[in-house]
Amino acid sequence: MSGDVRPDRAVAAFDSASAMLRATTRALQGKDFPHLGQGIARSLPVRLSRLLPTEPRRRAYALSGAAEAVRPNRLGDVDLDAIARWVVEQYPRHPRRRYPGVVIGSSNGAAVHLYAAAGLAWLPQTALLPVRWAGNDPDDPHSAMEFGREVAEPLLDRNPNAVLHHMHDGNQDRLMVAGMTYFRLKWTKLPPAYVEFLAECLEPGAPVITLEDTSTWPTTTVAERHVFQTGAQGGLDAADYLNGSPRVTAFLREQGSPRSRFAAPEPDGRSPEAEWGFEPALGEDVADWAERHGRAHVRVRIPSPQALSGPVARLFRRRIRAAGGAGDRMLVESFVMLDPVQAERSASVPYWTFFGVERARHDVLRHLAAAAAAGDPYTDVDVLLFPHGVASAGATPPRTWADLGRHVTGTVRLSASTVARWPAHFDDLADYGPMLAALPAPERGVPSSRLIVRALLDGLAGEGVEVSEPN
Repeated sequence: MSGDVRPDRAVAAFDSASAMLRATTRALQGKDFPHLGQGIARSLPVRLSRLLPTEPRRRAYALSGAAEAVRPNRLGDVDLDAIARWVVEQYPRHPRRRYPGVVIGSSNGAAVHLYAAAGLAWLPQTALLPVRWAGNDPDDPHSAMEFGREVAEPLLDRNPNAVLHHMHDGNQDRLMVAGMTYFRLKWTKLPPAYVEFLAECLEPGAPVITLEDTSTWPTTTVAERHVFQTGAQGGLDAADYLNGSPRVTAFLREQGSPRSRFAAPEPDGRSPEAEWGFEPALGEDVADWAERHGRAHVRVRIPSPQALSGPVARLFRRRIRAAGGAGDRMLVESFVMLDPVQAERSASVPYWTFFGVERARHDVLRHLAAAAAAGDPYTDVDVLLFPHGVASAGATPPRTWADLGRHVTGTVRLSASTVARWPAHFDDLADYGPMLAALPAPERGVPSSRLIVRALLDGLAGEGVEVSEPN
């Protein structure tokens, strides 16, 4: 329909699903992922942001995000079937390419490395629609929920095979939600474009895999197929958002807020976490499709987004060493700042973190400590930190990442942009690409062949990841 909102205008470019889709499709073509795969021209404003003082830099960042948002009166013109067609069009189709497996499900940065190594296609289960709302108050999620109640009905009517998870995070997304609100839509059934892709683009005997992050979060029911989520996984727990805590009070005081806690609506249940959690109804539909078409269906289930990071790092360290490399350099990635092609080129062991928060840093620290205790320490660690713009509660400043050095024999390095301008180091979104490109390429350590899907699944199972084949 000519009056519909174009998929590339409806879906947020800064989201995990859209960015990881770009990273995956580029990696399958042998292309790296500088400036989030957005092109040099689009990276210029963030590169130039370093010239601005901190507060104007933050305002510019918030305005750039709001510019991506859909106007509320256009929500009925958003077609998720068209968005699904746009997703599959990101993969090379002329001549039509076939894949040794297709993964459907949760966003996960560690998994992007698996897709690149094994040649797997990934179809996301969630799409983020930022909705323009200049009146949004980061500290008043209850009002955000009521706004969503007022405007979401046309969107849900147009898209009956989706659930709306309206998310409001006044901690990590504080700058962005000042001018918009986050509508995350999860498919409950395979959209036609996904069905066509599965039918036409799987190699003979190739499985369809669901990546199922079982994360849940307290939610409030707004309407049928519409829930509201206060907060998100990161530096705070759900209880901090819902009930308040000393950390929340201190954070709001630092931000100049008159509140001592977020004005959160009372939850009445739990739902799949808005950004990462997997919608079970979609998994059932995938299983039905696989059974009808004689395809193996493999379920990979993880309890949290970062649960895959340690297993993937250990698998890739062994893979690098099998190719003759030392496997002594680690690359710590952050949210959408990741690059499987540059990690492979530099024979760096990837360890993806969902955000630069304390619990993520502790996971990295445990991984490095375990390697050192086994007499097999890493030498060097390069750390990327995604810029949220504010020192959110639970966030880890650059100096705390230096503590990783006690478990490595060489150096821990962050970019100059991060060190100088954290947490509003938006220019690092342009700078991390050249930083990774400058990593030395060793003579050995780059695998010469694709990772076989069966070996990938067995390797994950061997690392304690839940892998099952129900049919």
